[in-house]
Amino acid sequence: MAELKDHNVKNDVYLMEKEEFWSDIKDSYCQKLANTDPNDVYPSNNPGPENPDGSVNFECHCVGHLVASPCGYEFREAISCQKTSTETEMENGACGEQLMAFMECAMRTQCFKTNDEKAEK
Repeated sequence: MAELKDHNVKNDVYLMEKEEFWSDIKDSYCQKLANTDPNDVYPSNNPGPENPDGSVNFECHCVGHLVASPCGYEFREAISCQKTSTETEMENGACGEQLMAFMECAMRTQCFKTNDEKAEK
């Protein structure tokens, strides 16, 4: 049986033997989750970074943090422009203003700094 090795406010650390780790799941809820088809957990209504029509899926977890950031508007404008531009248009500077607006916002708000970087100041 797994034993509680260390406890603090933030984390619990459990130790278990190899045999227990590889043994069958005994908890019925965990068994149900383990046997669930991934398509039932992640339905097709959230197809990833791109919608079936080719537009950007701003609800995808892969960009959700950018959309919800203080620079979300600028991010959506830049990505939407990039998505609707051809490769040649991009090489000729299309979306430059939108991408710069996003970068300027990110630098101004420092919204993408890590906690370690914020603590150093």
